[in-house]
Amino acid sequence: MTLFKVIIWILILKYHPSKGFPPDALTGSAYYTKHHADITDFAIRIAVGRFITENNLTVIDDDTDVINIVSNFFGDDSDGYEKFVEKQKEIVENVQNQEKSKEAHIHCNSEQIELAHNHVIKLRGQIKELAQSAEPNISLIREMIGKCIYTIQAFYSGTNWVEMNGDEVYNDFGVPNKTLMAIAGATVDTCQDCDNSGTKVNSCKNNLLVNDMLTSGYQTGQDVQPPYKTSGDIGKGKCGFGGSDDTENGDRTAKGGINKDRLDPKYSPHHHLHYKAFYAARKATELFLRDEDIGIINELNVDTFAQIFGLVKRYQASFGFVIDDTGSMGPIIAQVRKACIDFVTNVLGTPNAPSNYILVTYNDPERHRLRLMTENGVDMISALDNVTVNGGGDCPEYAMSGLQKGIEMSKEKSTIFFFTDAPAKDALENQTVIDAVNEKNIDLKLFLQDYMCSRRRKRESGGRKKRDVGSDAYSLVAEGTGGTVYRFNTAQLGDIIRQISEEIFPSATAIVDMFKLYPEDGDLVLFPVDNMLNNVKITVTGAYSEDDVDIKSPFGSIMKAENTSVLFESPDKVVVTVLNPTDGIYKVNRTGNNNWSVNITAQTSVDFHYAITVEADDGNLYKVLGNPIIGERYTLFFTVYNLPVGINASSLRLKTSNSTTNYLNLVQVTGDFDSTFFVSTTLTSDQYEVSLYGTDSSGNTWMRTSPYFISPATIRLTLNSITDLYKNTVGNVSYTVENKGSENETFVVDVTDNRALLTGQTSFTPLISSNGSTGIIFQINGSSLYNTVTYNITVRKQGSVNILVHDSQTIYISPDIAPTCTVEKLVGKCDALDATSCSGVTWNGQATITYITELSSISGSTGWNFEISSVHSSPINISASGDCCTPSAYLTVTDKNSNFARCHFYLGNVLPIENSKQLLSRSEQIAIGVVGGIIGGCLFATLVTGILIYRKAIKPKLGASKINTVKSNSYPHQEKCDSKEQFNNVTADLN
Repeated sequence: MTLFKVIIWILILKYHPSKGFPPDALTGSAYYTKHHADITDFAIRIAVGRFITENNLTVIDDDTDVINIVSNFFGDDSDGYEKFVEKQKEIVENVQNQEKSKEAHIHCNSEQIELAHNHVIKLRGQIKELAQSAEPNISLIREMIGKCIYTIQAFYSGTNWVEMNGDEVYNDFGVPNKTLMAIAGATVDTCQDCDNSGTKVNSCKNNLLVNDMLTSGYQTGQDVQPPYKTSGDIGKGKCGFGGSDDTENGDRTAKGGINKDRLDPKYSPHHHLHYKAFYAARKATELFLRDEDIGIINELNVDTFAQIFGLVKRYQASFGFVIDDTGSMGPIIAQVRKACIDFVTNVLGTPNAPSNYILVTYNDPERHRLRLMTENGVDMISALDNVTVNGGGDCPEYAMSGLQKGIEMSKEKSTIFFFTDAPAKDALENQTVIDAVNEKNIDLKLFLQDYMCSRRRKRESGGRKKRDVGSDAYSLVAEGTGGTVYRFNTAQLGDIIRQISEEIFPSATAIVDMFKLYPEDGDLVLFPVDNMLNNVKITVTGAYSEDDVDIKSPFGSIMKAENTSVLFESPDKVVVTVLNPTDGIYKVNRTGNNNWSVNITAQTSVDFHYAITVEADDGNLYKVLGNPIIGERYTLFFTVYNLPVGINASSLRLKTSNSTTNYLNLVQVTGDFDSTFFVSTTLTSDQYEVSLYGTDSSGNTWMRTSPYFISPATIRLTLNSITDLYKNTVGNVSYTVENKGSENETFVVDVTDNRALLTGQTSFTPLISSNGSTGIIFQINGSSLYNTVTYNITVRKQGSVNILVHDSQTIYISPDIAPTCTVEKLVGKCDALDATSCSGVTWNGQATITYITELSSISGSTGWNFEISSVHSSPINISASGDCCTPSAYLTVTDKNSNFARCHFYLGNVLPIENSKQLLSRSEQIAIGVVGGIIGGCLFATLVTGILIYRKAIKPKLGASKINTVKSNSYPHQEKCDSKEQFNNVTADLN
C-alpha cells in the first residue's frame, strides 16, 4: 500500500464524534450557548420537584418555585441534598459523555431518526426490567437514563422538528407503541444551498425544502453519508449538518445545514433557533422523566424513582443488624464486625443517628438471639465487637427466623442490614418476612457472600458451580419488599457498607482535614474551625486512650471541658466530639510516639464534590474515566454545596503522598443551583489529597477535604468497546493499555466478575514499551439467571501486588436475542475513484439476516438498492447493489423489541479527503486535473493555479458539487504559462 493510501486510511478510520448541544458551558462570546449539562440539570430539578409534589412527599407552599421544591424537601438534611446532587450529576455526566460515544454516533444525524427512536425505546425496556428485578442496579439505570436523554436532546438540535413546530415537544419520539411521522426518503431533496438569508454571515434561514416530514443533517466524517450528486439540480440535496466542523459540507449535501447546537453562526447555520431547540429539549427531558403518559416513571415505581435520585428523608427510626454467626462465617466475620462498627462510629453524635440500635444473631439449631436493643451507640459498638462464630455444621441456617426477630424489634421505617454466607433453612417462611417488612415499611438490605457455603463446598470438592435453590428465598424477599440484595467478596465489604450507609443513613458530616503522624513527625497539627461547623469530631486511630490525645481550642485545652464528650475508647481508637465549637484555629497534640491516623469531621451544610476533566479532540472538556496520567494537564471542577452568599472558595490545596503541598487559586463559574469553581494544573505526583479553602463571614479560614484522592498513574486504561450481551451468548470487551512511563515494563492485567460468567483468557502479561500500547480482549457469557454482570479489570506491574489502574463496568444482559446481519460477499472496488467517475463503476454484495424475535423493519441508507429473499422466516438473504457514488452503505435490521443489527457494505474511499497541510482534498484534486488539462505546460504552475482557482473562484460561486459540470471554457485563465512572469500574472489576478 502506498504512503498516499495509508494516509487516506488513517483519515477514514479516525473516529468522528457525534455532534449535538455542547456537553458543558462554553467561554467567551459563546457563554450564552445552552448545553447538555444546563438542559439536564434544570429538567431534573423540575421533574423531581413535580414528582415530590404529585406524590405528596413534602408540604409545599403554593408560591414555592418548582426548582426550589427539591431543596425544600431536604430542608436541614444537607447530606441528603448532597446525595441528590451527586445522583443528578451522575446522570448529567452520562449525558455529556455520550457526545463522544460511538453508540450515540450511530443514533444522531444522517436521517437515522427511526433508529434513534427505537434506541430510546429499547433502553426504556431495559430500564423497566432492571427496576423490577430483585437486584436492581440503580447506577446502571442512571447510565441508561443518561443515554436516553442525550438522544432526546440531540433530536431537537439536529432534526427539523423545531423548524416545523417551534419549541413544542414531540410526544411520540422515544415512546413505546408510537409511530413517528414520515421521514424523508432516500431520493427526497430536503435542503437547498444556503443563501445567507439570516442577519449574520453563514446564517441559513430559508434553506429547508420540507415542512411535512422529518429530516436531519449529514455531517463530515459520519459513517452514513448521502450519495454524490452527479446530475440534476446541484443547488439542492440532503441537508448538511453545517458549520466550521463540517469541512466537506456542500460536496454531497446542499451547502449550509440545519444544526441548532450553538448561538455561533459559524458553527450552527440555524443558530437563530438555538433557544427554541433548548426549550424544547429541556421540556422533553422533563417529560421523559416524570410525565404520567410518556415518562420513564411508567417503567418505574415511585420507590425506585425516589432511589434513583436519592429522595430519602431521614427518620428517627431503628437501625438493625441481623448477622449469621455460624462457623462458616469465620473467614468473613471480622470484616462484617469492622464494617458495622465503623458505620455506628460515623453516625454517633450526629443529628441523623437512629433512635435506637438492634443486634440479632441467628444460628443452627438456635433460630435467633436478641443480642442488644439500645439507644447507646457505644454499647452497640461493644456488642458488635463481641460477635463471634460457633456451631453450624450443615450449610443452610435459620435466616428467615433471624430476620423476623430483627423486624419485630424495629420501629417503622427502620433500616436493617442482614449478613450471611448460607442459604435459608427456613426458606418457606419468606412470605412471613415479606409481610412483616411491608407492614412496618422497613428498608431491607441483604448482604450475601458471592459464594454461598454450599457452592464453596461444591467448588472445593470439584463439583459444578450453580445457583443455589435455597438462596432464592433472599431474592423473593427482596422482590416482595422492595429491598436490595448485595453480593460481595471479603475485600469489597467495607467499601460497599460505607457507600450504602452514606446513601440511606448518612452521618451528615463533612471532612475538615485528615492526616497521618509517624514517630519521626512533630506531635502538633493545626486545623481551622469555621462558624459554619457544629459538633466537630476528631477520630484518632492509633491512640490507646484519651490520655494520648490533647485537643486545644483558641482558648486552651478542651479535653475536660463540659462541651466535650469522649464517645469511646478502644484498643486502637479514641473519638472526641466538640459540641458547639468556638471558631478559630484548633490544635491536635500527640502525647505519645505511636503512629496516628487522624480524621476531623463536623456537622455542616457546606461541602464539595470534584470532577477531573480533560480536553478532547473536539475542544470540549470531558470527565476523566479512570485514573489521570502523571505529567499531563487537567481541569478540576468543584461544586460547593450550600455556600452562603458572600462567602467564596478561594484556593485549592493538593497535598501529595510525600507531604509536598501545592496551593492553587480557584476561578468561579456562574451556575444555576450551586457554586462552581475550576482550576487547571499538571499532575506530577502519584497521589493527591484534595482540600478547598476560603474565608467565612467572621474572617476565619474554612476548609473542607474530600474523602477521595486523586491518583495519577503511568498507565492509561481505555475501554474501546462492549458488545451488547444477550442470554446464552458470548460478548467481547476490548481495552487498550498504554504505558506512559519512561521504561519498558511487563504488566499483569487481571479480569474478574461477580457472576462467574467470564470465559476464556482472564489474565494477560503484556510487555509494553515506553509510550507504547497493547490491546486486551476478553469474553463474557450472557446468563439466563441474571440481568446484569459487573466485571473488574486491574493493571499492575509484574511482581507487584499494587494496583496501578482499574476499571469496573456493569453490563445489561438482555433476555432477547438480537438479530444479526452479516455481509457474506462483496464484489467491486471504489478505491482511488473521484466524484466525476463514481457513477460509472458498480458494485454488488450479499448479506444474511438471522433473527428470533419478529422483525419490525429492514432499511438501508441512501443511494443504493437491496432486495429481500423472504420476510417470513430466518435466515433472510439480501442482494445489494449500487455504484461508487455510494461506496459505504448500511443495512439496518430492527426487531419488535427494538433490538437492531447493521451490515456495512464498504467498497473503498471516494470521499473528499479531510483538509490537511500534507494532503489536498478530493475536490481540489479534481480541480487540479481539469485546470491542468486546460493550462498544460509547467506542472508546478498548474498545481498551484488549480488550487487557487478552485478555492478563490469556483468553489465560492458554484459549490463543490458543481465541479462535475464545469466546461473547459468556463475558466478565466486558459493561456499556457510560458514564463515565470506569465505565471505570476495569473496567480496575482486570482488573489
